[in-house]
Amino acid sequence: MKKKLLLLLLITTTAFSQNAQEIIDGLKKDLKNSPDAKKTATIYSDLTWYYSNVSIDSALSYGNKAIQESKKLGDSTLIAQVYSDVGAVYFRKEDFQNSKENYLKAYKIRKIRKDYSGLAKINNNLASVYTHTQQYKAAMKSYLESLEYFESLNDKKNIAVTKANIGQLFTNLRDYPKAIKYLKESTEYAEKENLKERLCENYLNLAKAFELIGNYKSAILYNNKSLKNCIEIGNKIATGIAYQSLGVINAKISKDSLSKVQLQKSEKIGKEYNSTLNLANVKLSLVRNLIKKGKFVEANTILLEIKKIFEKANSKEDLLYTYKYMIPICAQLDKKDSVSYYTDKYSNLFEELLQKDAKNQTIELETKYQTTKKEKLLLEKEVEAKQKNTLILGISVLAFFIALIGYLIYRQQKQKNIQQAQEYKLKKAIIKIENQNKLQEQRLNISRDLHDNIGAQLTFIISSVDNIKYAFDITNEKLDSKLTNISSFAKETILELRDTIWAMNSNEITFEDLEIRINNYIEKAKEAKDQISFSFAIDPELKTQKLTSVQGMNIYRTIQEAVNNSIKYANASIIAINAKKIENRIKISVQDNGIGFDLATVEKGNGLQNMQKRIEEIGGKFGLDSSSEGTSITVLLKKN
Repeated sequence: MKKKLLLLLLITTTAFSQNAQEIIDGLKKDLKNSPDAKKTATIYSDLTWYYSNVSIDSALSYGNKAIQESKKLGDSTLIAQVYSDVGAVYFRKEDFQNSKENYLKAYKIRKIRKDYSGLAKINNNLASVYTHTQQYKAAMKSYLESLEYFESLNDKKNIAVTKANIGQLFTNLRDYPKAIKYLKESTEYAEKENLKERLCENYLNLAKAFELIGNYKSAILYNNKSLKNCIEIGNKIATGIAYQSLGVINAKISKDSLSKVQLQKSEKIGKEYNSTLNLANVKLSLVRNLIKKGKFVEANTILLEIKKIFEKANSKEDLLYTYKYMIPICAQLDKKDSVSYYTDKYSNLFEELLQKDAKNQTIELETKYQTTKKEKLLLEKEVEAKQKNTLILGISVLAFFIALIGYLIYRQQKQKNIQQAQEYKLKKAIIKIENQNKLQEQRLNISRDLHDNIGAQLTFIISSVDNIKYAFDITNEKLDSKLTNISSFAKETILELRDTIWAMNSNEITFEDLEIRINNYIEKAKEAKDQISFSFAIDPELKTQKLTSVQGMNIYRTIQEAVNNSIKYANASIIAINAKKIENRIKISVQDNGIGFDLATVEKGNGLQNMQKRIEEIGGKFGLDSSSEGTSITVLLKKN
């Protein structure tokens, strides 16, 4: 059964990238803003085009307005474009006479303007009209002229459109392998550029070609692909045809229920679109199902009704199928004269459409074009090869002497560059070593001063406090407690000072060094709080992991502060310290099983703030979690 082939019309407006109705709404909104005359004419022209896939009547209404406004302006470029758009609307309506007349008006204007690109596009659109009116030779001639022009410009977009139209022409000529070849070449470009309007139509035409060779699986696949794109861009004509195509194919493979649903969808869209010819075509598809069900009287009534529409529109392919179905229906209804009448009608029209001579001439045109194209390419390659050989010979001789001179200069320069690079590296290394030595010397001086001066002073304070307590019998408990606190604070400060000196004396600190330091601290904590169970576990892979002195010291201080907080405030019986490697990060945690605290209400003291600040200074993340079951402090660091 016949279904429409969509020929792609070459236009200068941008292909749909969004739903047509959305664009239409936007254009109408622009009209309300009272634009100037030229803008108004342009909007009418755009509405003509975008309505062509939504409502034919609206498209023609805006087309007439666009013609009137553009003529007032006297803008020949715009007038030509409007005629082209109106031609496209009539083409979609399948009023090919009016379509041709409008295209010829646009052609005449563009010829005067010497707009060769515009002429090629109009030529292509006229070829689409010739295809639908069975003027296949004229159609192929126009297509090939357009294709040659677009190929000369390497205009890939319009090359693809023209090839799609040639593919559809070969479908009409029943040369399906060539049809599929051209359509697939066009579709590859549309897929690459994600041109949804082109994909909507190309997939539909590929489906038609595959159906005609009996490959229903591929036909259904491409129809479904077409539906997806057609619905997305709001192309109602193509959507209706795709549903009709699926309905016909499913009827052929005995999926009658599915076929009925799809044909009903096609009919509904046809009514929305207000296309008498399309609705008649859908009814033609429904006749097949009526014949299968034996409803010959109903089928006969529908065929007689739509036959008048096809005759008025001069839609010969639709008439061919109408005559074909009338033959078995009339036989079933025992109308012998009608059987003979429609058999003759079918045979005569079939011969007319086949046009064997025209078909051969049309295919011969395409073959000659391809042959000429290949010969031209071969000739160009031969000339190019000769020119290249001559050029290569001259360049080779010149290149030899240039290369020889260049090699000598290069060799000399290379040796000079190597020498300079070595000198630079040596100087850089010496400066680096000197800077490192100076930095280390400064660190040692600072650590020595800290040890000799501040350390000695703190030791003196401890000794003085102890001597006072020993020399005087202090009965004032408050004073005794204060002196004890001073002594303890000084001792703690000495320990922290030693840790600082240790970090300053090291360029790098490993986790193994950190482990020793933390273990020493834990041992002292155990002596003070023997009722608490301490544990420290470190991933063996981390032991050789190097840290800068700042990183090492900040991590150590954070762990120390976390443990101190647990001892002082948590009433914990277990404190666990863990260091693990997790992918490319290091996770350090300090956990206790103490009483915890409410994160929402507790006021962060200097201890928590200092821990967070230390970790953020070395590019880490600080985490704190607390509940009635205990507190957990987590540190995440990127692995160096």
